[in-house]
This record gives sequence, structure tokens and C-alpha cells, in this order.
Amino acid sequence: MQRTVRDTLVSFLVGGAVCIGLYWIGGFPSLALVTGLCWACGLTLTFHIGHHYPAYATGETWNDKRWTGLSVGLVTLAALIGVSPLLGVTDELRLGLGFLVTGAGFVAYAAGTLAVLERIGEDSAVVSTASETAYSSDGD
Repeated sequence: MQRTVRDTLVSFLVGGAVCIGLYWIGGFPSLALVTGLCWACGLTLTFHIGHHYPAYATGETWNDKRWTGLSVGLVTLAALIGVSPLLGVTDELRLGLGFLVTGAGFVAYAAGTLAVLERIGEDSAVVSTASETAYSSDGD
């Protein structure tokens, strides 16, 4: 089986499992469908980054990790505290909203990473240092 077919199949299976699980637990079809779609798209984009830009699949420097940490931290905060027990909704709906927020954050981070990678047009086999990609501030 080709890598892209396998990756797409895994993404759809995970997205489908999230969709079916949330529908079974909460009974909200639109929430379950959109959440499953977010998780499937997030995994597909992540696999795409790993396949086409292997040097950028994970960052090893503080420059990358700080933005990853900010993204993960704020999405987790939104999913756990933003959709808190103080919100007047049922537990099932709160769980579904938490999965939706996390999945949407997952897609946003992966899509943003792809947008930057395609914009800079770097060779995926070479990781450049910060000094090589820094822009000059002479014109400022």
C-alpha cells in the first residue's frame, strides 16, 4: 500500500472513530461530523508535512518549540477551561466541544505550518539555521 493512501486511510479511520464516538456519546450529529472532519484533516495535514517536509516534522530548537508550546497550551486551555463545568451545557456536549476545539487547533497549527513551509520554499532535506533565514532589518 502506498504511503499517501495509507496515511489518508488512517486519517479517515481516526476521524470516523471520533465522529462515531461523539455521536454515540452525545447524540449531536453536526458536532460529531465537524469534529471528526477536523481530526481527519489535522492528521492528513500532519502526515503530509512528515512526508513532504521530513526535516520540519518536529522542531528541535527553541524558535520552533515556543510557538508549538503556545499553540498547544492555548488550545488545551480553551478545551479544558473555556468549555468548563461552569458552562451551562451537558457533560456530553462539553466533551464534544472539547474535542472540537482541540481538533480545530490541530488543523490550524498544521495548516499554518504548511503555509509557512510552502511560502519559504525551502528544500525539505535541509534544515536552515535561524541566521540563514533571518530577514535583514536594514530597510527599517
